[in-house]
This record gives sequence, structure tokens and C-alpha cells, in this order.
Amino acid sequence: MSYGLHAEDLEREIEIGIVRAFGWAVIEFEAVLFQKFLVMSGPTSLITEDMFRKYLFNMEAKGYVAPVDFQGKKAWKRLVIELEIEETAMTPEEVREFIAKAQETSTTKKKRDVSSDRRMKESKKVAERIIRTLEQVMPKSKVSKKPWEPTMISHVEGMHRSLTESKHEFLQYLKKNIPRAYEPMKKMLNSSGEEMLLLSLRVIESGQRAYPP
Repeated sequence: MSYGLHAEDLEREIEIGIVRAFGWAVIEFEAVLFQKFLVMSGPTSLITEDMFRKYLFNMEAKGYVAPVDFQGKKAWKRLVIELEIEETAMTPEEVREFIAKAQETSTTKKKRDVSSDRRMKESKKVAERIIRTLEQVMPKSKVSKKPWEPTMISHVEGMHRSLTESKHEFLQYLKKNIPRAYEPMKKMLNSSGEEMLLLSLRVIESGQRAYPP
């Protein structure tokens, strides 16, 4: 055990050594614990039994150990593991810096959440415009449809796939499969952008039960 340390560091090192001396045991006799601590500390240890007992009392106040009466003898119960007291306590400056960073992160998250909500609301509006456009250009009566005719959700999925590839593929899909929707969807693409249109198409796909195949 090194004694070229600051008082707080030395105290923490001794406390870790005491917890380590328990080994796998949860409860250990005080006398046995002291002997095990001396063996683990090596010949350089200058701690007396009284000093050792004072460290145990301080550790009790910190919630690291608790005294117990075991088989009529003084014993101690370990309440923590070694890793729980290895962390070095933060300085007041570090604490203030930590709090400031936490507050900054919280503010950034709130701004991000507001932006995300606004984006989702906009995508739902665009999704409604897409649905209205498709309703206008597709047959009104589902009864008259043949089994092989695509449904509205099939076209939404087709537009989504093609737009994922490129803007050109998207327009080609419209021109080939829904020519009457070509101009209104092209205007929507130019005004809302590819990313927003993709998100809006995904919104419709997620609620596709409204338009079953």
C-alpha cells in the first residue's frame, strides 16, 4: 500500500482494501478481517488494530459496512462491492460543469423534440394531400376493381420504393402507373422535398388498414 498519497486518496485506498479483505464473504469477524487486511496490505502496512477499527466506524457512517453480532463475537457485514467506492469524488468545479452539461443537453433535447413534433405534423398533412390526390385519380368503386388491379396502398408502397431509389424513378413510376397523379405529385415533391415526401408515404403505410388491399 502506498503512503505517498493525499489524505483522501489514502483513506479511499484503505477502505477499498478493507472491502477487498472480505473476499467472497459477506460477514466476517473483526479480528479475522483485520488479519486478512494486514496480509493483503503487505509488510509496509502501519495500521494498528485501533486505527483499523476507526476506519470501520467511518465506513459504517458512509454505508459501506455494518456491525453485527455473529456467534457472540464482533463482526462486520459488507454492504458494498469494491467498485462502488473506487470512483474518485468529483470536485465542486467538476460538479458544476457536470450540472451545466446536463442542463445544456436537456435544453437541446427539448428543442429536438419540438422540431420532431413539427416535422411529424407536417408529414401528416402531406400524407393527407397524397391520399386526397390518389382518391381523385383512382376508381371510386372498389367493387368494379379486378383482382389484379393495384390498390391505393399498393401505389403508396410503389411510390415509396421508387423515391427511395431516386427522384427520377419516382416520377417514372407515376408516369407509368398513375399518370393522372403525375403533375400534382410532382408539385408536392418540389414543394415539400424528397425527405418529407418519403416520411409522409411511410406515415400512410403505417396506417394502411384504412386502405386494405
